[in-house]
Amino acid sequence: METLKALTEYYSNYDEDGRLRSKHGMVEFLTTMRYVQRYLKPGMRVLEIGAGTGRYSHELARMGYAVDAVELVQHNIDVFRQNTREGESVTIRQGNAKELSMFADDTYDITLLLGPMYHLYTVEEQKQALREAIRVTRKGGVIFTAYCGNDATMVQ
Repeated sequence: METLKALTEYYSNYDEDGRLRSKHGMVEFLTTMRYVQRYLKPGMRVLEIGAGTGRYSHELARMGYAVDAVELVQHNIDVFRQNTREGESVTIRQGNAKELSMFADDTYDITLLLGPMYHLYTVEEQKQALREAIRVTRKGGVIFTAYCGNDATMVQ
């Protein structure tokens, strides 16, 4: 899988963990969290697809939500685990946004599909990731997705 190799190389040499903690990254993080918090209710289950190093997953777990996360790149999973605090209700698995068979249908109240859309280059790949997010999200649940064409995030 050529894409996995390219993404692994990219994220092994990029400070993804620091990106959302930087001055500009905090704007993205705080804005996204503001919208997510509008829909959160006690006891909700959250799935973060393409969790990266876990900035959103950890924040939500620290707020008391049960969070499951999936990430493609092992380097990011390693950093995610390093960032996990004792007592957080958070899990991380390696997987692909286009194929989430490890998660049952209609399981999550809120699903975050933020990172993967940057790295899915065909409309069909993007649609497959969206179909999977819809499948695992409960009826009436909320899916947050983001996509921004940005040469800095493109991997060739």
